[in-house]
Amino acid sequence: MKPIDMKSLINYVALKILGGSDYLLNALEEYLVNGEGPAIVAHRYNISKHQLRGYAQRIIEKSGSECRAKKIIPILKQISVDVKPIINRDENGVYTCTICNTIVAREDAEEHVRKYHKDQLTLAIKSMMEKLDEIRAKKAKAVILTSAS
Repeated sequence: MKPIDMKSLINYVALKILGGSDYLLNALEEYLVNGEGPAIVAHRYNISKHQLRGYAQRIIEKSGSECRAKKIIPILKQISVDVKPIINRDENGVYTCTICNTIVAREDAEEHVRKYHKDQLTLAIKSMMEKLDEIRAKKAKAVILTSAS
């Protein structure tokens, strides 16, 4: 089993969220962690079940296994809570960048973030990595108390 590539996972999730797919981790939690059917979850988030399965497959690949992916998704949700999309969809289905006010095609949203707002992506990744380090530090400091009987 290969090790978890947290940097790659965090980069993937941050780019998805900034690009307007802020539902990603909720959908993956419902599908992978809670075991809901892909069609139901996909319908709830207005994506195809093939997209949902693709997201799940990428998270599983980056995690190293499905079991690890199921454990890491809640952690990714926790550390990405302050990351907000910079590409928003209006009621007419038009995707607009909130930073530069550019209208972008849905399929170009992540590339727009990567190309024109790399600083925002870098900040989001840095913030998520810092939160992950805090979680790791708390876990390392946790003391298990046992009764001496």
